[in-house]
Amino acid sequence: MAKTVTIQGVGDIDLDKIARLLPGRKGWDILQMTTQGRYIKAIIDSWSVLERYEINTPLRLGHFFGQGLVETGWFKYTEEGFNYSEEGLKKTFRFYRRNPDLAKQHAHRKELIANTVYGGRADLGNTEPGDGWKYRGRGFIQLTGRANYTRYAEASGIDLVNDPDIIRRDLTKSVEVAAAFWKANGLNAYADQNDAVKVSRGVNRGNPNDPAAANHEDLRILWTETALSITRAPQNVAPDPTAPAPAPSLKPLTVGSRGDRVRALQTDLNTLGYNTNGVDGVFGQGTKRAVIAFQHENGLPVTGIADTATETAIDTAADDPARTRAATQDRTSPAIFGSPGT
Repeated sequence: MAKTVTIQGVGDIDLDKIARLLPGRKGWDILQMTTQGRYIKAIIDSWSVLERYEINTPLRLGHFFGQGLVETGWFKYTEEGFNYSEEGLKKTFRFYRRNPDLAKQHAHRKELIANTVYGGRADLGNTEPGDGWKYRGRGFIQLTGRANYTRYAEASGIDLVNDPDIIRRDLTKSVEVAAAFWKANGLNAYADQNDAVKVSRGVNRGNPNDPAAANHEDLRILWTETALSITRAPQNVAPDPTAPAPAPSLKPLTVGSRGDRVRALQTDLNTLGYNTNGVDGVFGQGTKRAVIAFQHENGLPVTGIADTATETAIDTAADDPARTRAATQDRTSPAIFGSPGT
């Protein structure tokens, strides 16, 4: 997808400006190949769908996008991650705090964890064995539970009951189901009042008037304001007519490269367990070894140079909670390099 797109009724949008509003502030050249890029493309491709569900004013769009940003971890996640360690289980779920022996037994067993914490939940409609995993959180609003999949299959006309994974695979379907949820729960009325608290509780609690705060309610309010800064004033993300011509494709990163791209690369590699010997924005031998280790383990040409394919693969892997939560040791193995060094 080109960096500039035209949205009917909005005008021209500079996707690089959109990309740099997200945490990490990576440009569209990098972001377009990641889950975040896929979500942005899906939203653009779903503009007529949003219109059909009457999410069609700056306030309604801003609140819809703000909630989706937080629900998906800033467009990074398409499904709920269950790759918890023993300590992670006890920190996250009361059941495992009360049953520490099971936390040890269940660690990193994703399907078992989902069925333990969601299985048999009457409030979610999980009545059949395996429903906890089958109907785990997915999509733009992290739809969870057989009852919700059934209800919003009917509301959207998408067969979520027999194919719940469709809203993970096809993000345009994910946006459509979220829009059906939004309309069915009357959230446009609260968006029209610019009431981010009630919208947040309607999405997360299922009831806009719930007295309990939504999970991450402060972030939902903050990112709704960020989204509104775009939907109310799309000129803020319009192409700059005085800007110079687009720069050529990004140069590969190699030993001697410096700057924010290197720093972001080092951060992602360390998150994945590939030790770069520091995050300083300087591509040295430690970073080269980490790149080689990643390339070796992920079927990429082993060059030690972070070309576009390698940089995108690292960025995508770092966005995957299953990869990052499992990265608990230095993966720059002596088996690849012969001996450790600096």
